[in-house]
Amino acid sequence: HIMVNIDGYMSDIKIGQAGLKGVGPMRKLRPVLGILLILLSLAGLFLWEWKGRETITTEEVLVAKEEIHKGALVTGAMLTAKGVPKTGLLEGALVPRDLDLIQGKVAAQLIAKNGQIIMDYFRDDTFYLEQDESIFVIDPGWIAMRSSALRRGDAVDIYGSSGVGLLGTFRVAYVKDEAEREVKDAGTEVGGTGAGNTGSSILERPDSTSVIDHIEIITTFREYEELVNRVSGADGTTPAALIIVQRGDRIDT
Repeated sequence: HIMVNIDGYMSDIKIGQAGLKGVGPMRKLRPVLGILLILLSLAGLFLWEWKGRETITTEEVLVAKEEIHKGALVTGAMLTAKGVPKTGLLEGALVPRDLDLIQGKVAAQLIAKNGQIIMDYFRDDTFYLEQDESIFVIDPGWIAMRSSALRRGDAVDIYGSSGVGLLGTFRVAYVKDEAEREVKDAGTEVGGTGAGNTGSSILERPDSTSVIDHIEIITTFREYEELVNRVSGADGTTPAALIIVQRGDRIDT
């Protein structure tokens, strides 16, 4: 009877050892799983703070990478995408996928650096005058520098000499010689009416039909008056000559 009990006891020990062999690995994994869950939680919290909150509370829209002056021809290089709080979004703010809608258009107003973009800020690059705009002559005596490649339809930045800086961006309505004839690329068909009717880029204008005497720009009376005051010194500043710089992209129509 005693031997039977001993055998039974030994059998219980073997059963217990067998059970421990099955449970042991799971018990060892529990701390590891716990650590993994903690790490995953921390990673999730980090991702939420880094991107999640921004994704939910902001929207990526187009903004001006630089100050864009009225009359400037808009290119993709002037714009960038930026996350803006949804509470501060302009109605109709353009998003990155809308970039093609405004490339090649002309800024209808000054757009501040980092300012959001809406369609009302732009107009088609065709020749027409706004209600307060007209055509004004830049007298040849005012001009310190201009390119012989200036043509109707070009966008130009006008600077004042002696460190005055940028006075504005304008569209060239006409480029005239001394006889008031339009200066065109040599070989241009007479009678063309389109803006810059040759459609040539600045570096493709080696010859012209005549020598440039003066240009006429599209602007408002107030803006033109500021140019006149800068040239004459009537506003109390040192008189400055005008430096006319063509932009790399022309306004083709």
